[in-house]
Amino acid sequence: MKKSVLASLLLCSLALATVATPSTVSATDVDKKIEQKDQEISGLKAKQNDLATQVSSLESEVSSIYDESLALKQQQTDLKTKTEELKQEIATLTERIDKRSEAIKKQARDVQVNGQSTTIMDAVLNAKSVGDAIARVQAVTTIVSANNDLVKQQKEDKQTVESKKIETEKKLAKIETTKAELETKKQELVAKQADLNVKKASLALEQSSAEGSKASLLKQKEAAEKEQARLVEEQKAAAEKQKQAEAKASTTNSSSDTASSSTDSSSTANSTAPSTSADNGSSSTGSTNVPDNSNNNSSNNSNSGSGNSDSQAPTPTPTPTPTPSPTGDPTLDALNALRSSLGLRPVSWDAGLAASATARAAQVEAAGGSIPSDHWSRGDEVIAIMWRPGNSVIMAWYNETGMVTPSGTGHRDWEINPSITRVGFGYVGDTIVGHSA
Repeated sequence: MKKSVLASLLLCSLALATVATPSTVSATDVDKKIEQKDQEISGLKAKQNDLATQVSSLESEVSSIYDESLALKQQQTDLKTKTEELKQEIATLTERIDKRSEAIKKQARDVQVNGQSTTIMDAVLNAKSVGDAIARVQAVTTIVSANNDLVKQQKEDKQTVESKKIETEKKLAKIETTKAELETKKQELVAKQADLNVKKASLALEQSSAEGSKASLLKQKEAAEKEQARLVEEQKAAAEKQKQAEAKASTTNSSSDTASSSTDSSSTANSTAPSTSADNGSSSTGSTNVPDNSNNNSSNNSNSGSGNSDSQAPTPTPTPTPTPSPTGDPTLDALNALRSSLGLRPVSWDAGLAASATARAAQVEAAGGSIPSDHWSRGDEVIAIMWRPGNSVIMAWYNETGMVTPSGTGHRDWEINPSITRVGFGYVGDTIVGHSA
């Protein structure tokens, strides 16, 4: 009988140990997964910092190119002014050359028609006196010298005109080449900057997903710890019940031994009763396993629930914001794409605002790129010089690349203003103006 009780206790303990083990292993697995997510998040943050450094470096390069472009544009303006002056000078020289050419031709015609060719020999032979001969020689010398000076000045003026034309053309060609090179380099840097911004946003999304997974794992860990605590309590309660059953079985066993001793001197008929009593006691002892089996079944069911809780919950997939339909204006499309990515409502095209923006752009272009003084007090206007329409100028405004604003984020604030509903853009030369309402 005592061996049966001890066997029951051993089986119960083994069953409880078996129930508790999966929960402990699950909590350990969750800790490992959390550690992996922490490492993944740290790696993503390091990559984001590296990309931020690269973006900052590119912004500096773009800003430098922007300054060079402005300086080059100023040189081009100065050269255009000098070219106009040179054109006027060339026109004056050409007029002089034409007059000299006419005088030389007239003199040649007079010589041919009237036979007025005068040489030093003719002057001496036709002189009436020595003094007259000397005077005639001096006159002929003066005329010949004047003609020679006229022809020499004619040649020098022509050479000057040709030299200045060639010099101006070279300078203009050089400026155009440099301007094209700077524009190409600027567009390459802007494209690279946009690519880095996309990668940065992608890493931020990955980090957000990893942090969401980590939060889910922490919840699983908390649930596993609660389940483990519950199983420990069940184990304690089962052990207490087992002790009570053991005590009860021990008492019943002692009573049975006493009854058997007292019936040894009795009759055979009377000895049958204790035997029946013993059988009943044995049957009663066997019935104590029923609650234990019930507990085991309960524990197994509980373990099955714990197993389900160990399975990792699926990570929610973010729903992408729908991209607004194109409008035909690349800058408006790029602006709406940016606002959509930030969860803002798209804006619509306004012809009136586009007209006012175009007039404003013409004003800036006519002033040689000078920003109007009233621009700084307006919150409905943005201006960009020497940027391409579309994503290029939108990203330049958003990143404040080469921009000047009192607050430091004025252009970005204009783009992501949630209260605006209509915009219009104007394009004149190298100037882009945006108006909003």
